[in-house]
Amino acid sequence: MAKQHTQHGRNKSNVDVLVLGDHPATYLCAALLRQNSKLRIVHSTLPQEKAADRVCLLNPAFFSLHKLLEPLKRKLELTPIYGIHFVADEPQTSSTFRSKSTAVYSVCYKNIRTALGKIAAHEQVELITPKQLQILRLDENGVDVLVGKTHLRSRMLVVGGDLPQEQQKLLGIPETRGVEVINRYYFLWLKGAKWLQPTNRPLMSMSLDLDHQLLWAWMMPFHSGVQLAVNQPLDVAQQMDGPHLLQHWAQTLRSHGALKTDGALPMHAVETIDLPLAAALAHEGVANRTLLIGPAGGFYSATGEDMYPNCWSAIYAAEVINQALREKHLQDALQAYRQRWRITLGNYLRGPQQNLRFLLPLVYRNQVMTNRLAESILLGKAMVR
Repeated sequence: MAKQHTQHGRNKSNVDVLVLGDHPATYLCAALLRQNSKLRIVHSTLPQEKAADRVCLLNPAFFSLHKLLEPLKRKLELTPIYGIHFVADEPQTSSTFRSKSTAVYSVCYKNIRTALGKIAAHEQVELITPKQLQILRLDENGVDVLVGKTHLRSRMLVVGGDLPQEQQKLLGIPETRGVEVINRYYFLWLKGAKWLQPTNRPLMSMSLDLDHQLLWAWMMPFHSGVQLAVNQPLDVAQQMDGPHLLQHWAQTLRSHGALKTDGALPMHAVETIDLPLAAALAHEGVANRTLLIGPAGGFYSATGEDMYPNCWSAIYAAEVINQALREKHLQDALQAYRQRWRITLGNYLRGPQQNLRFLLPLVYRNQVMTNRLAESILLGKAMVR
């Protein structure tokens, strides 16, 4: 490693912040940092990082997080969802929350990543897509990183994706993301109009106790199709077959009349992704000259929401970095990041806190409880008010 460092030392290029990752939050963070004209910002994707395209829920408040995001409401292909239809395994048991206006949107992950990439490009962020990336060394003044064949000397890093374990150790990123926070998300995108009854005010169907295992499942409409999804804690996923649960979920939806066709599901198209749900609450977001945002920081809500909390973390990171780079002791100044998101975003990440095993009967019998749980899942509102 030292030899490689010496070999590339003559071509070393100094930057203020190197942003790593290919999540929409990383593009947003790089764009926000680039607005400070005094800083040189470089954004690099991580080799082998590929995020499966899927349907994501999008809190309408996303567009008011920052003025850069406001135009996306007109540019993105969005499907408004007006509430949740909670369905039990038993066909006769269900309850519904309906909103008078759009409760949440569904959006294609790939589309929102592309849109935020264009925002970063418009802000003239320097983007690199290397085949190899290696963190070489860290000292009291910065971090040396080999990005492709370019040797960058950065005052600090922003990490939004997974680094190899040895590089995480070099940066001092704690090893706290075990089975207690990683959830395996199985999903199947069913495209075409044959899956749903046409409606002007679509609802999202959801199970809170799939197969009587307290597992959550969703059916999210997106334009002419739907996405079926099942979420399992990693330790459970290692014992229960995810595709089998998806088939069980489809049958449950059919028994409630929510899924229209009786045809066979294209199970060959099932995909999986591991999500660190609410991992930020148990994960240290400040490492050595490094802030963790988005997926790397575990900024998913406990109910699986992606874009809003992850991009919120990017905005906080940019604010803290702009101040920290002016301070004498950068590492100390980065601690404000932890404090800032915990007092606001922390509550959003927690999701419903009550024991749902005892709440389930109330959800299906009490409209107030149905409404509160739905608003907690969709918008991060507290159950107790």
